[in-house]
Amino acid sequence: MACQPARLRTSCLLLSHLFVRYLPFSFLLIATFVSWNCRGFKNKSMELRDLVNKHRPICIALQETYLKTDKHNIRHYKIFSKHHIDNRASGGVAILAASDIPSIPLTLNTNLQAVAIRIQTRSLVTVCSLYLPHSERVNQIELNNLVHKLPSPFIILGDLNGHGPFWGSSDSNARGQQIEKFLADNNLCLFKFR
Repeated sequence: MACQPARLRTSCLLLSHLFVRYLPFSFLLIATFVSWNCRGFKNKSMELRDLVNKHRPICIALQETYLKTDKHNIRHYKIFSKHHIDNRASGGVAILAASDIPSIPLTLNTNLQAVAIRIQTRSLVTVCSLYLPHSERVNQIELNNLVHKLPSPFIILGDLNGHGPFWGSSDSNARGQQIEKFLADNNLCLFKFR
């Protein structure tokens, strides 16, 4: 079952989906999380710097980074990334964590384009960046297994390429129905921001 907040004052820019489990609502009111399908980390570096300077997020989840190596940096942020499985400059995900906040990577044994960290803010929380390409079939069991690998409380930020009336879309697709099942199966709350 998904829950929709009446008002959420957290700063989220270009966030497509936020899935939350066992996270106090007050946590979202004090922390800034950003999720962005950047469609290329290198060619969007100026926009990323502007975003960092304007919002000072503690955590930025990126999708479609198109990176092949980890040799990139953003001042005052640590980068945790997972590249496309065949090491092509396509797809890929990353999490940028503020370097002044303790964070460690989590090992996720999955074929999904997902990367996760544990970050210590007011409390210890798991953050996962997830990208589900519209052109690839995603196994429901693998999605559910991802949730079981994430220590609670956790936040999943990402671009899942799903559409459905469940979160205000006028059209629906199979991925949207899959996401609804994913939410229900795992007792997750969905927050959608524009």
